[in-house]
Amino acid sequence: MSKILHTYGDSHATHYGGWNEININGLTIKINHIPGKLMYSFGRDELIVVNNVKDNDMVCFCFGEIDCRCHINKYEPNWKNNIDGIVEKYFINIQKNVNKYNNLIVFVYNIVPPLERELPENFWVEKGNHIPTLGTDIDRKKYTLYMNEMLLKYCDIYNYTFLNVYDKYVNNKGFLNIEYADNNCHIKNPIFIKEFLINFILKNKLT
Repeated sequence: MSKILHTYGDSHATHYGGWNEININGLTIKINHIPGKLMYSFGRDELIVVNNVKDNDMVCFCFGEIDCRCHINKYEPNWKNNIDGIVEKYFINIQKNVNKYNNLIVFVYNIVPPLERELPENFWVEKGNHIPTLGTDIDRKKYTLYMNEMLLKYCDIYNYTFLNVYDKYVNNKGFLNIEYADNNCHIKNPIFIKEFLINFILKNKLT
């Protein structure tokens, strides 16, 4: 097998999300970082990011964590309607990015589990974590779970593959398991992403 996987997205599409640590024989991963870009603005601005790919490459879109962490809470109590609109435009623009190529394998990455932040006051301060959030831990967990539901729904509609490792990375309270994470909001150990990709490659006989 000789395949290339291109990631596109915010920091979750980069070494911060562990992609540079994935080593699969015959697979090259090329990271494309679009810093700080929201799923909302990716769709609204009709941003074209897929370039320098060839037919039969893999592409993976990794947007939405920032939306759930910092913005969806602004739309309470109509947050579901807000997510519905964001995801719909997200997929419309993904299609615009990939339709000019033949036979691209398209992945849409899940929104990673939210980090539990309502812990003793000094827990995250001591770890140097000061990134912005909006809403309670429970709020951000419900936004993330619902957005992932919608990503799965639209992957089925568009015949894309939902790269869903969410349940592999949660702790017993449903938040990001810090054993696999950094002290911020990222998956640090990509063991289950690698597992997903290997299973996909074998199932689809891409070796």
